[in-house]
Amino acid sequence: MRILILAATATAALALCQCSPKADTAGAAAMASSSAPSFAYDVALTFTPAAIDAVKARKQKVTVQVLYYGNVTPASAALADPKDATLHLNTDVMEVEPVNQTLHMTGAGANAPHLKDITGHKPLALLVVYAGKSPQTSSIHCTDFQDYVSSAQQNPVTLKCDVA
Repeated sequence: MRILILAATATAALALCQCSPKADTAGAAAMASSSAPSFAYDVALTFTPAAIDAVKARKQKVTVQVLYYGNVTPASAALADPKDATLHLNTDVMEVEPVNQTLHMTGAGANAPHLKDITGHKPLALLVVYAGKSPQTSSIHCTDFQDYVSSAQQNPVTLKCDVA
């Protein structure tokens, strides 16, 4: 009887071990996620007093929208957006109060599955700031930024906003 119980216990333990992920697989997955490139950067956002008043008078928030994209390679040309011939990776959107501040952008939107399909694996960023439903109807006018993320990582990106 003891042999039968011991055999059943050993079989159950073996079955559980086969269902569990291998330690090497789990470790490799953790290393792969930690080795993903960082595309984090800072944005120094400033407002004139008139811009702050305009946003507050309309009870709006300020939207910081970033489009991450890249130049296609010959092998990925079929993935390009037909409007601008670039590969759109993803977007990050953040809503903030209309106060002078430095924002930390994680750049998470740049780490997209198609990062491998852009030239040099170097994403570009287009940062647009507005208050209202869209940039076209914004109650403020802000400078924008369009360059490689690596350029944004060197110094905080400075964006200035005034009343529209």
